[in-house]
Amino acid sequence: MASELGVQTIQHTNGTNAMTIDSSGYVSMPNTTELDIWNLPSNVTITSATTQDITTLTRWATDWEKIGTGMSHSSGIFTFPSTGKWRCTAKLYWQGSNGGFYFGIVNRFSTDSGSTFNDRAYAYQNAATSEYCDTTTVMYVDVTDVSTARAKFSLQTHAEGTMSGNTAQLRTYVVFEKLAAT
Repeated sequence: MASELGVQTIQHTNGTNAMTIDSSGYVSMPNTTELDIWNLPSNVTITSATTQDITTLTRWATDWEKIGTGMSHSSGIFTFPSTGKWRCTAKLYWQGSNGGFYFGIVNRFSTDSGSTFNDRAYAYQNAATSEYCDTTTVMYVDVTDVSTARAKFSLQTHAEGTMSGNTAQLRTYVVFEKLAAT
């Protein structure tokens, strides 16, 4: 015997809407969905071998709007809006300018308000002079305390070059996705 339940809104016992279902079947759970994209808006020239934090990311707004509360950002350090299991994907788009070289991106995570960052994921690439290349890495973190969890992303290279950015295109960027509750 089959049965059918018709519902538009599921509420918490305190009367607040917790979940909605529209006529096409789309389920909205507004306090659990987070997706935020941060983009390098313009090129950054690197003049020597270095390891440096990527600090000038801005929320990407070209035909896009964050889903959920979104990340907070200050001088390259990101703060999470809610606890949960998060995927942080970072892409670095690079053009070298001097011989064969390597470049890479490092995803770093802190559980002590940014006093100490641990390297959580690396991605490196080799390239020839004037060649455009990219590399992508993914970091998975369990944010159990939003007051102490932080993330940042660093460039590593052993030669000069250009970290490519653009306001209308995703070249060097970071995507934050909340996957599940903690």
